[in-house]
Amino acid sequence: MSDFSVDFTKSYARRRPEEPRSHYSQRLKFINTLIKGEGDKITDDRIEVLSHCYSNVKYLANVYNEEIMGMLRKYDPEIQ
Repeated sequence: MSDFSVDFTKSYARRRPEEPRSHYSQRLKFINTLIKGEGDKITDDRIEVLSHCYSNVKYLANVYNEEIMGMLRKYDPEIQ
């Protein structure tokens, strides 16, 4: 998995107690893609927020403002 950029010591990589493993796995994939795409331009706090927004949109059908939704779509084209 040399292609994986997630730092598991960071808070954004922790699994929430109520988070199903399948959702956690998808969120980690999103985080990895986000880190690869944004590089040093994105903070750990922003990664954490966007990853939780991602889960909320993907699994709970939440909708956020266009800036957030645009970022989510950029790194997961399946997001509507």
